[in-house]
Amino acid sequence: MASIYDLKPAFQGLLRPFTRALARAGVTANAVTLAAVALSLAVGAALALTHGSRAALLLLPAALFARMALNAVDGMLAREHGQKSKLGALLNELGDVVSDTALYLPLALARVSIHDSSPAWSCSRGSAR
Repeated sequence: MASIYDLKPAFQGLLRPFTRALARAGVTANAVTLAAVALSLAVGAALALTHGSRAALLLLPAALFARMALNAVDGMLAREHGQKSKLGALLNELGDVVSDTALYLPLALARVSIHDSSPAWSCSRGSAR
């Protein structure tokens, strides 16, 4: 059975022309890492501020896919375009933790129900339904 790791080389192959264009334009791996974090923070804030609304939840799959692509691109920039650094390694790991927290914490705090038209935020007063 194929695993997700079997898809990685093909996915990177699709991203390689974009990665080369970014490298030619002077975009650094660290900048791409920070862009992925910014995207995650923005989507996480949308989830939190809209109390897990359906519209905000629809952003999540696209944001997760974009983040996956940006993570691949920052790695390719670092490895294939001579941008490896200790700072980059730290930013990459820290960025993953911050991004995961930004995207998943609002979901952990939200009470989402497709049958409930009230706000989906779990911090409401009163008893649970």
